[in-house]
Amino acid sequence: MRVVVFGATGVQGSAQVRALTAKGHDPVAVSRAPEAWTIDGKAIETFAADYQDLASLAEAVVGSDAIFLNMPSTSFQAAAPLIAGVEVIARAAAASPSTKMLVFNTSLPVSETTRGFAAQDARFEMRRLIFESGVPAVSIQPVVFLDNLMGWGWPPIASRNTIVYPHKESLDVSWICHDDVAALMIAAMERPHLAGRSFAVGGPETVRLPELARKLGRAWDRPLGYESQSLDDFCKLMLGQFGATSSLESAHLEDELRRIYTWYNSSDEYPFCVDMAPVLKELPVELTPIETWARRQRIPQPA
Repeated sequence: MRVVVFGATGVQGSAQVRALTAKGHDPVAVSRAPEAWTIDGKAIETFAADYQDLASLAEAVVGSDAIFLNMPSTSFQAAAPLIAGVEVIARAAAASPSTKMLVFNTSLPVSETTRGFAAQDARFEMRRLIFESGVPAVSIQPVVFLDNLMGWGWPPIASRNTIVYPHKESLDVSWICHDDVAALMIAAMERPHLAGRSFAVGGPETVRLPELARKLGRAWDRPLGYESQSLDDFCKLMLGQFGATSSLESAHLEDELRRIYTWYNSSDEYPFCVDMAPVLKELPVELTPIETWARRQRIPQPA
C-alpha cells in the first residue's frame, strides 16, 4: 500500500516509515523540508508540505491508499493552525477515491470528553474533525513513551544512574515504545472494519517507577535509582528543552504542563494505565517488553 506519513521525520513518524517499509508497504514521508532517505537500500518517496500552506497538505494526500497522521505538539505550539491543517487533510482524504483508511496517532491520552487541558482538547477536536469528515479512520492514543528516556530523560540516567520523571512513585504506567505504536497503526490500517474506533494503547507491562528502574537496570547492566520529579523541576526542564521554539508564552506553557501532570498523577481514571488484552484481540501485534526494548537501544555516549 502507498501510505502517506505526515510528520515522517519526527521520532514517531520515522518509526512508522521504517515499520511500513519492513512490512513491504510504500511509505511517502511528508515533512516541511524532506531530504533523501534510504532504508535497507530502498529509496523512500518524500513530499514537502507545511501547515502554513494548506494546499500542500491536500496535495500530499493525492494517490494515497492510506494515511498515517502525526501532528506537532500542541503543548508547545498554537493549536488553531494545526487543527485547520487536520481538517484539510481529512477532507482531502474523504474526497480521494484511493484512500481507504486514515490512522491518527494522537501521541498522548485523549478522553471521550474535553477536559480543559489545551493539548488534549486540541487532539480531541482533531479526532472529531477526522471522524466527521467521512474518511474511514481509526484513532490510536498512546500513553507514555519509553523513548522519552533516551531523549530529554537521558541526562540524569547518564550522570547519576537515576531515572527522573514527573510520576509519583505509586503511579501505574503502561509505557509503550514508538515501534509498537507503529505496529498498532499498521494493524489498524489493515482492518477497515475498525473505522470509527478509538484505541487507548500502552505497552505489555504496567509498572511503577521502582520497577521501571529495576527492569532498565537489568537490561543495561547498571544500578539504576529513580526520582519522582517535582512539577517545578519538570516545567523548568520542558521550558528549557522546548520553550525557545514554542509559539506560546512561557507562563501559559508552565500552567498547562503543571495542570495536566497534576491530573495524570492524581486522576481516578488512571490515564497512563491501559489493559491491552482487549485491544490486542482487535489489533493483534506482538508488543515489546521493557527490558527487550532497552536492550535494543543505542546507549548515548558521553560527548
